[in-house]
Amino acid sequence: MANHIKVGNVDITYVLDMLPPPRDPWAMFPTTDAHDWEPYHDALEDCQLQLYYGHFYLRSKGQTIMVDTGMGPGPHPSRDNRTGDMLNQLKLSGVDPEDVDIVLMTHMHIDHVGWNLDYTSGEPKPYFPNARYLGPRLDWEHFLKPEFAANAPWVAHSVIPLEKMGLLELIDDGYVVNDEVTAISTPGHTPGHMVFDITSDGQKAMVVGDLLHSKVQVERPEWTAGVDTDKEASQRNRMMILDRAESEDIVIAAGHFHPDDHLGKVVRKEGKRYWQVIK
Repeated sequence: MANHIKVGNVDITYVLDMLPPPRDPWAMFPTTDAHDWEPYHDALEDCQLQLYYGHFYLRSKGQTIMVDTGMGPGPHPSRDNRTGDMLNQLKLSGVDPEDVDIVLMTHMHIDHVGWNLDYTSGEPKPYFPNARYLGPRLDWEHFLKPEFAANAPWVAHSVIPLEKMGLLELIDDGYVVNDEVTAISTPGHTPGHMVFDITSDGQKAMVVGDLLHSKVQVERPEWTAGVDTDKEASQRNRMMILDRAESEDIVIAAGHFHPDDHLGKVVRKEGKRYWQVIK
């Protein structure tokens, strides 16, 4: 299992926040059924799809950059009252909350913004007190609409207070985080979903957020998650990123994959694409 990789001068390190309860794979991908999954039992655990709430931090240009912040401490009633462990896992890998300079949000779903704010004192305070928080403008605009806000209370809990504190910067496609990290708009899962492109010393990587939920989607990119807001856009952008990953030899960091599989490349064998794990 590779929890760390160096791409050019950029260090990419994986941290696991939480395991949500497993589910039937067709519950996650509702256009599929048991027959569709027969060739892909190696992507399942006890015939169930087990997602992982894993995320990555980067060391780039002297900065520590957190990409997404997991589900949060919990306990989480919607996830069988399971609890998150990200801060502890960061500390075990040598990162204190005060060390983080930038927090990037690929999108504003509950399992990606949960450690943004600390409520232990009763009032929200940033878990990463020295960080700037950067999130996609289109997600902000989407989740603030009354018809969507009612079903996304975590935005009011974990994102909106950042804006009131002056800590939130809304970003758009092509935003340059630094000379090595750039935001790329990949709407579909949410209206503002982004991946973060890393280019350093002739090498490339990409942190893809929820563009990929399972390694099977490398071979079957048409399989879209039921929660994707625009399934056609999700499929189109997934294919676009997979095309780039294959042609440009890009390392892909996919936090929802099994910890043994979350760093890999897109390769082609006998006319089909496959996920090749980096050991």
